[in-house]
Amino acid sequence: MSKHAFVVVVFSLPWLFALTVARGVAQTPLQPGAKKEKPLLERLRSPLENDRPLTEKLRSPRETLKTLYYAIITYDLFPPMMDDAVACLDLGALRTRVSAEDAALLALDLEFVLQTLATPLGSVPDDGAGDMAVVYEGDGFRIGQVRGGDGCWRFDGDTLLRLPAMRRSAQERRAQRSPAPATMRDGFTDPRAALRQFISDVAHGDYYAAARALDLSALSNEQRREQGPVLAQQLAFAVQHRGYVFRQEVPERFDSPPYTWYADRFGRIALERLRQPDGKEAWLFTKQTVRNTPRMYEAAKTQVLAPQYARLNFIVPPLEAGSAATAKKKRPDDVPAHLGSPRALLQGFFRSMEAADANDARLADALEYLNLDDVPPADRGTLGGKLAVKLEAVLRKLQIDLSAVPDDWNAPPQFLGETEAARVEILRQRDGGWRFSAATVARIPELYDKLAGKARSDQGGSHLDSARDTFITFQAAAGSRDFDEAADCLNLTELPASAREELGPVLAFKLKYVLDRIGRVYVQEVPDNPQGPRYVLYRGEWGRIAMDRKAEGRGKDQWLFTPDTVGRIDPMFRAVLSRPVDESQKDAPDVLTAARFSETPGVWLRLRLPQWAQTRVGRLELYQWLGMLLAAFASWLGAKMVMAIVSRVVAWLLHRSGSVLSTPFVVTTLRPLTWLAAAWLFFRCLAALDLPLGFAGTVFAAERFLLAGLVGWLGLRMIDLSMGVYTNSELLRPHRNLSDLIVPVGMRISKTVLLLVVSTYLIYQIGEIDLLARFLTGLGVAGLAASLAAQDALKSFFGTLLLIGERAFKIGDHVVVGGNEGVVEQVGFRSTRLRSAEGSVLTIPNSVIASAAIDNRGAKPEIAERAKRAA
Repeated sequence: MSKHAFVVVVFSLPWLFALTVARGVAQTPLQPGAKKEKPLLERLRSPLENDRPLTEKLRSPRETLKTLYYAIITYDLFPPMMDDAVACLDLGALRTRVSAEDAALLALDLEFVLQTLATPLGSVPDDGAGDMAVVYEGDGFRIGQVRGGDGCWRFDGDTLLRLPAMRRSAQERRAQRSPAPATMRDGFTDPRAALRQFISDVAHGDYYAAARALDLSALSNEQRREQGPVLAQQLAFAVQHRGYVFRQEVPERFDSPPYTWYADRFGRIALERLRQPDGKEAWLFTKQTVRNTPRMYEAAKTQVLAPQYARLNFIVPPLEAGSAATAKKKRPDDVPAHLGSPRALLQGFFRSMEAADANDARLADALEYLNLDDVPPADRGTLGGKLAVKLEAVLRKLQIDLSAVPDDWNAPPQFLGETEAARVEILRQRDGGWRFSAATVARIPELYDKLAGKARSDQGGSHLDSARDTFITFQAAAGSRDFDEAADCLNLTELPASAREELGPVLAFKLKYVLDRIGRVYVQEVPDNPQGPRYVLYRGEWGRIAMDRKAEGRGKDQWLFTPDTVGRIDPMFRAVLSRPVDESQKDAPDVLTAARFSETPGVWLRLRLPQWAQTRVGRLELYQWLGMLLAAFASWLGAKMVMAIVSRVVAWLLHRSGSVLSTPFVVTTLRPLTWLAAAWLFFRCLAALDLPLGFAGTVFAAERFLLAGLVGWLGLRMIDLSMGVYTNSELLRPHRNLSDLIVPVGMRISKTVLLLVVSTYLIYQIGEIDLLARFLTGLGVAGLAASLAAQDALKSFFGTLLLIGERAFKIGDHVVVGGNEGVVEQVGFRSTRLRSAEGSVLTIPNSVIASAAIDNRGAKPEIAERAKRAA
């Protein structure tokens, strides 16, 4: 069947029928328990089967006009109907004999002119009085009828002779019409288009789609969903019982005045141009028509069905008695579930695009969600894939709430993105499956350049700039099992700072585990507005998962999973522990199916324990209490055994190096290392027990402080051990000259630095950055105050450094300093001690020694020896 047939039958039934043939199942609505009816084309019958006598068809000018209209409307589907069209022409009035082919062309040309003029049937006489009637006259057009000797009315010979000129004028008139503005909604650009769309949907029994032609603005959203299809079926029933809709008499100009098709005491059926909430304009059945539809429907039950519909066997059924709503059609069995509703379509498309990120071959799966009828079959593979990628980018930019998209096969058409100056249409196709419409597919490049291009220009900043950025970052990191990075997406401020590094990756794993089991979260519906309000990702029986912008502190303005969500991760994880991966996640490549001991030992162990071991006893579970006892015993025993070996090895090495330090002294000095090893092993064991978040936060916070204290204690002991090795080593005794001055000072400085480092680390672990800054600032101020208050002590200290640098003497030298004579015994921070010849100890400030003349009598033999060797 040619495409011309699509524009002709039952107000444009031929194109409906051709669509039916091309797509499959066009059905009338099914009542509960009714059998599936045949496709519409198979149910239609030829009007010739119930043909009427010619005198009845042409009994008046109006009936002749109706006969011509109806014959042309049905001609493409039933070619013999051309005989009725030719019978409307007074061919005998022409001077020459006209062939059957020329007569058919004359009938088609006449219908084209009348269609252009949109002559209403009501303006044509409906009685047989007189012998002549004027159908239309004006603007260079004159169309008349004459009654013949058989009493039938026909278009006169003068009209037929003027047809070529009138056709040219009609074509010029059409060419001069302004095109419908872009603000007009597709399919509803003029009264004729709106009626055609309405009857098209009614012919296929799709009253949910037919309700789009009704002005339902007086109803609430819920009422529109429930009552819209009912009103559409009632209105279609009333239309069929008030007369046949001839498209030729309906205006097709977008700027036409409101058009009334029929009116009586029960109400009128009218259309007018209305502005929609989205800013679009559309020709719709008026609000008054919708309000009077129930009354017109009741009146139509007592009226006779228009014979044209009966002849075609195209009849709208009445509602069931006592039914408050039109019967919903069940999704046909041959329509797959992923095309069974607008929401299923979006979810399936999003899943296909996510799978294509990991495997390019999966991009072909996304093509079935697009209506590619206008794309050449040879190009659908390559061009369709590019269009799918661009469409997904556009949908990411739109703020889509999948929960607000209907999950019903009978849902009305959906329009996404109209508030963002875009329009993505989701329509139910004639084969019953929901897809992105052909009009949307044609506009994808334009939408991509407008919206996706803007999205690219907006990119920049961190990977946590919006809820969508954070969710993508979390999913990517957790999917690649980088739980340290995934933990950066959690707001852990309610946990002790010292416990965040330990607990963050575990919480990230658990959150990913929960998300994989509560249902798929489509990234396209997560907002990407950095300034947007708090976003709830999930709210259900297992808890709530929310994201919000951090208001203060480090990482301010970053979008993170909220502290409330972090606190609920543990109970949600335990609730879904025995659940399988959600069906919607089965094809996702990064689903967590099992834990690894190297990543999350606590979760790994929990998933392998019997249920009785996880019985709660107080704050902890049974296996956790037992595990803590076992961890304490095993860690202490292990540390003792290892450190016993280490201590003896260190003592043996010191003895080999000439140290006279005893083994008990070494063991005692290294005792902090035993405690440090035991504590470290104990906390490593606790990490495998998956402790509750509140308890674990306290435990791992204490770990950092305890280990820091033990490290500081060990450091002090190691400094003392180093000093003991230096003092008691025979191998180092010959080299102890300048080092005797440096080592004592260095040891004191080392202990001071060690205590400062440990204190700074502990303050950092508290998590108060401001406190750390105040501590360091106070330390600097204290140092400045001390330097001002102890200038003499500082002079002595710098004098010590000067003595060390100039090497004026060493321990054991006999020196004379400023009238004081003795042997150097000790050099300290502030002063130097000399042993006089009388045996007394002289303490001289280093600042005095540095500024005085030093007579090093102990250096004379060395100087003489050097001079002798030089000679």
